[in-house]
Amino acid sequence: MKEKILYFEAPDGISGDMTLGALIDLGADVDQIRAALDTLVPEPYRLEPRRFERGGIHGVNLDVLVGGEAHGHGHGHGHGHGHRHYRDIVGMIEKSGLTPRAQGYAKDIFSVIADAEAAVHERPKGEVAFHEVGAMDSIVDICGTAVAVDLLGATAFYCGALSDGSGTIQCQHGEIPVPVPAVVEMAKGYGVPIVIHDEVKTEMITPTGFGIIKGLGTKFEPHLGILAERVGYGFGKRDTGRIGAVRVTLGTRYQEE
Repeated sequence: MKEKILYFEAPDGISGDMTLGALIDLGADVDQIRAALDTLVPEPYRLEPRRFERGGIHGVNLDVLVGGEAHGHGHGHGHGHGHRHYRDIVGMIEKSGLTPRAQGYAKDIFSVIADAEAAVHERPKGEVAFHEVGAMDSIVDICGTAVAVDLLGATAFYCGALSDGSGTIQCQHGEIPVPVPAVVEMAKGYGVPIVIHDEVKTEMITPTGFGIIKGLGTKFEPHLGILAERVGYGFGKRDTGRIGAVRVTLGTRYQEE
């Protein structure tokens, strides 16, 4: 039995909602994802995948609504719903109905993001407050992605180079440079390159997006030979004048006999 792999391509950046949208487009069952999230998310939320097309590419544009507000790539950082600390989120995941594998993926993703935020803000990891990478909307994106990966049966993860913009964005700490500090921190020593597109003056890689790649232990292999079974596209909310989608391919590794 050949190992199932997921190959991530992010020529226009990556965020949590883009990634989860691509996995749903790829065939992860949204009702099963919702059922798992229902055991975890304490407040009303909606997960709404919409069919979407840009530049002749068809895929999913995922809306995540928590407490009646839509969130996603491009809604700015620092929206409300209070702060949740890293240690509290780990507790929520461990008490949830997610499978052990999905719990492991979700905890690993939150762990790498919390490590980066702790380093950037010089505070203990357990006390990292998830406001930037969002209270509930990040929990939905990250835990939904963990469930989707588990449902698809993939156990090995690879990617090409990830693309980001330049310039600065506004966040609750004021104006910060792109790539944002948490993403730069996660990228240090990790081995997945970030290619900068000077013409795009905004963030294309969110901490959640890079956290998913790193938390899954994704290896950089730009020329991976993959025997593709299915492909999914997840679109972001920002119009950068580019396609604006993450592509995820499910398949097995091609091995020369």
